[in-house]
Amino acid sequence: MKKILPPLLALLCLLLPVRAADFYDLPQNHWAGAEIRQALDAGVVNGYGDGSFQPTRKVTAAQFCAMLTRSFLAEEHAAAKEGKYQAMEACLPVLEGTSIEATWRDLGKRWDRYVDQPLSRYDMAQIVYNLIVRQDALHETITLSTTEIADWNEIPDGYHSAVFTCWGLGILKGQSDGRFAGEDTLNRAQAAVIWSRLDTLFNGPREEPKDPDEGVEEKEMPAFGLQGDETVREMMKRVNAKTPLCEEGRLPNGKSRTEENIQELLELVKQGCPDGTVWSDTIRYDYTVPRLGPTRGCRSFGLAVSDFVFGEDAPITQHRDLRSLSVGDVIHIQFEEVERVLILTGVDREEGAYTACELEKNGKVDWDQWGPLSGLVDATGFTMVYSRWRNA
Repeated sequence: MKKILPPLLALLCLLLPVRAADFYDLPQNHWAGAEIRQALDAGVVNGYGDGSFQPTRKVTAAQFCAMLTRSFLAEEHAAAKEGKYQAMEACLPVLEGTSIEATWRDLGKRWDRYVDQPLSRYDMAQIVYNLIVRQDALHETITLSTTEIADWNEIPDGYHSAVFTCWGLGILKGQSDGRFAGEDTLNRAQAAVIWSRLDTLFNGPREEPKDPDEGVEEKEMPAFGLQGDETVREMMKRVNAKTPLCEEGRLPNGKSRTEENIQELLELVKQGCPDGTVWSDTIRYDYTVPRLGPTRGCRSFGLAVSDFVFGEDAPITQHRDLRSLSVGDVIHIQFEEVERVLILTGVDREEGAYTACELEKNGKVDWDQWGPLSGLVDATGFTMVYSRWRNA
């Protein structure tokens, strides 16, 4: 078994290195966030110069091979001829049985632009399988019935061993309908997850990161909600005056900025403004946000909640990128006479769904809203997202 060397280079030299926390399209609660950050820390992937990670962007054969060779075939990578296709040359030993190798031979053993096309799940599985065999990493009996793979009979014979092994080891997962869907392609988030699982298989589990809240004393938060004849301005003056100052990367209660901790603070909001709470479009409910000016009605509610959860001094960003939503984000929707605010309480990207607290114009607070993320796509241009995450 060859010694597995640590990653040596970034995935693509043209990509500018960016810290994970700086990616505007990679919220901390992203479904593949932990694996992506592991791959970023290892240097096998990077972000783009515009500050994005683009987790849904399709991965090419050349990019996937670069990730694997620089991590697990470092000796072959160092020995391969330098140039644009160095990773492909280094990866040749694990391309056997793939359409990539077949095309390479058909072209007279040379690479061409086809390796810059999106990688299929079939070829990805075959590459991973070949790498596992080459590293002599099959140390356990795989217990798996092919009936668990809904489209097993549709898988070409040449890929059966690869799909069975990768699925059985948990390196690859099926689609939500139980199919392997081998003709589908791979995206950057999925590639990072696969790399992470291979790294664990070959090198063992990494040391668990320290709990950022370990030993941190939780700070007491003031009560959110109108008391007596308070106006919203008076309420928020009281709340903001008693809210502890935030340290960098933390919430007002002293805890780290995580989905769970934000949901905990939203529960405090819910206690003060439960289902059925009236929040109308009258002057009593107006609120002035230092960086945004006077607000009223629905938007006033959303921004007041945001100030409570994140702290009024936390920078706020306005954007319309509905692909990068996170828990705690405030979505303001306004079109003609229709106006409403959604405060996201949950985002499930694998299922493509969200949960939220909703307030319609001159309506009542409703904490049980949910729907598909695709339903938030704004074709009218009258939707605005207020987020504290991009400046976290």
